[in-house]
Amino acid sequence: MVFIKKQKIAVFLVAFFLLLGGAAQAQVYTVQPGDTLYLLSKSTGIPMEKIVSANTLAGDQIVAGQVLLLPEKYIVKSGDTLYLISRRYGIDLQELKSLNGLSSDKIFIGQALYIPQKSPYKRITVQKGDTLFLISRAYGVTVQDLKDLNGLIGDDIYPGMRLLIPQYASTPATAPERSGELPSRGYIDRDSYVKSGSGIYYTAEDRMILAKLIHAEAEGEPYNGKVAVGAVVVNRVKSPDFPNTVRDVVYQIDELGLYQFSPVEEGRLDYITPNRDSLSAADDALAGKDPTGGALYFFNPDKITNSWLLSKPVLCKIGSHVFTK
Repeated sequence: MVFIKKQKIAVFLVAFFLLLGGAAQAQVYTVQPGDTLYLLSKSTGIPMEKIVSANTLAGDQIVAGQVLLLPEKYIVKSGDTLYLISRRYGIDLQELKSLNGLSSDKIFIGQALYIPQKSPYKRITVQKGDTLFLISRAYGVTVQDLKDLNGLIGDDIYPGMRLLIPQYASTPATAPERSGELPSRGYIDRDSYVKSGSGIYYTAEDRMILAKLIHAEAEGEPYNGKVAVGAVVVNRVKSPDFPNTVRDVVYQIDELGLYQFSPVEEGRLDYITPNRDSLSAADDALAGKDPTGGALYFFNPDKITNSWLLSKPVLCKIGSHVFTK
């Protein structure tokens, strides 16, 4: 396949930025006539599978006009952790792990990691029932522009697929500001925040993360105990001593390098499917229900030996968990 001179220059510039460790926004490439993933991979040094994964491509076909986000190569240095790298680049920790096929947080000096790029375009996740027509109507863009930007030949999209939205798009209507009424369609930006009855703001993704944590920590607990675990996370979001989003609270690693929740440390949280009770408990906690009276910590006294936690004043005990502040 012909690889025209103009195209070679464009790809060379991308490779140049990669070698310099350039800014994330420099790693955006518009596919030129004659491009293939193989040639792009060869020119930039980025493995084909990393380009495919970073852009959630269904296969190895790309078309002219399509926009690709090219991961940046990073070599792990002394003192690095995945959490610190994710914060340094302002990216999602789980996306970093997913792109690099990591099931744990263990990395080693000299290891090559690929950094997901922060897109200058709005990026949404397709949900069940979405169509290109519905998404185009929600953002005030044309179906053809959606297809061109994302390299779509036909109209087929699938749940979980990530789509870029043209920069001229309008802001879609926001979801109702009432607990439980979460945006459930892909054309609602996953970063669209809803104000809950508890007073905090959260996204649909935050709600799912909270439900997963509740399921992991309190699957066998009474319903009130599930809500109580969710309330601890909500209380931390409201506290100045903890991060101010649900996601950051759940995935927090403190200054000593300690995880706050064992399901996160063990790497199993992302593989959990919360049941109906866990989802309902998350909604109740986000709505402001707090059977603990303001707890910031919980633990099973039969399973820990942490003297600092054990010395804290007990607010209540629900099921097998003790809740403290």
